[in-house]
Amino acid sequence: MTPALAFFYGGLVDRKNILNQLFLSFICMGIVFVQWVLFGFSFAFGPSTKIGYGSFEWLALRFGESENALYSPTYPLLTFAAYQATFAIITPALISGAIVGRMKLIPYMLFIFIWSTICYDPMARWVWSTNGWLKHLGTLDFAGGTVVHILSGVSGLVAALILGKRSDYDPRSTTANNLPFTILGTGLLWVGWSGFNGGSGNSANGIAALALVNTNAAAAAGLITWVVIDAIRGRVSISGACVGPIVGLVAVTPACGFIQPGWALLFGVIAACMVYFLLLLKHYMRVDDTLDVAFVHGGGGILGAFLTGLFSEKAVNPSAAFDGAFYGRPIQLWYQTAGILTAIGFAALCTAGILYPLDWIIGIRLAKEDELEGLDLTAHGESWEVAASRAVGDLVKQILEEQGTNKEKIEDNGSFELHYTPSDSNAKSFSVPLSTRQTTIDFESDDRCWK
Repeated sequence: MTPALAFFYGGLVDRKNILNQLFLSFICMGIVFVQWVLFGFSFAFGPSTKIGYGSFEWLALRFGESENALYSPTYPLLTFAAYQATFAIITPALISGAIVGRMKLIPYMLFIFIWSTICYDPMARWVWSTNGWLKHLGTLDFAGGTVVHILSGVSGLVAALILGKRSDYDPRSTTANNLPFTILGTGLLWVGWSGFNGGSGNSANGIAALALVNTNAAAAAGLITWVVIDAIRGRVSISGACVGPIVGLVAVTPACGFIQPGWALLFGVIAACMVYFLLLLKHYMRVDDTLDVAFVHGGGGILGAFLTGLFSEKAVNPSAAFDGAFYGRPIQLWYQTAGILTAIGFAALCTAGILYPLDWIIGIRLAKEDELEGLDLTAHGESWEVAASRAVGDLVKQILEEQGTNKEKIEDNGSFELHYTPSDSNAKSFSVPLSTRQTTIDFESDDRCWK
């Protein structure tokens, strides 16, 4: 899931930050898993009667390979710990989409470690642990609507507000540099989400099958709804077609093990409509949430958690669900609202409480000149753009050698297509579509050239 997120985000950012954006997701796999093994899992699920925080009894996962009656009655507890680690890893990685191109690396990595410890672990305990106070209250969250999506969405919004806008920020611009990456990431996320949600029932049974079907139903409905709205407005956006299923997946996450499949379709439709029209208003906002983490994950998570209070049905999942308002139990809406408000307030408090001290101690914002140059070069010393430019340069050299030097203009138009216009008005001009790895071209035999 996290590598899939890296591709999804990486394709949407500008070319000078693509490697950095891939890295921001990738590094979470290292930082958070180490934290999870050392003490994160123990804090979130450790055997303690405390309703607020876990214990130190399971530090370094020292509980052997046996089953656990509460969390993994039919398989080793280590398997449950590894599975839950995937949730712990992707949640802070989602935040990176809100702060593209303007946060220093070391403060970011420190933020991920601290945030996972003081924000994610307690919230996971409150909602999913057998001793969690929100679980005791009756808040339903099957696979992470509050724990994953509201936390990351709100934290991303707060982080974007604290960091401020990018130096070259334009709310109406489209910065996507590699939509095939985004399409690949969307497909991998969709498949991975089936495992996320389907596995949250902790058994290979009917509930897992229900969660799997509901997950795909909501994603499909979100995709179709987004495309239909786009078509009505005149043009179907590829990036929008990728966002649609993600929004549906986010919305159904808290409910997928508690509702009938027909409701899952409705979740996808409502979520896609809501987020689509929120994004139309994005340029009126004074916050630079680069990849719309607040709308997609925060908004989608809030909507999904609330709709769970409407459409959850005890008959669907007798051991874990409660009837929602639609089935005669309106108090479930209050329990869902309690979980939503807790996640919003706690995420905002933790994020601000980490970033402001970090900014005061070591500084978190990049220098303007580094921002404008891009983190690929300034933070990593490598560049997706430089590699492509070298290929273009080699082709220019070959063109000059084979076609003569009486050129008027040879340019890279940003999409790896060379245009050559000779100074002699009687000579023919031509265009050459390029790949980023291409270094030579045969003008006589390559049918991609036209003259």
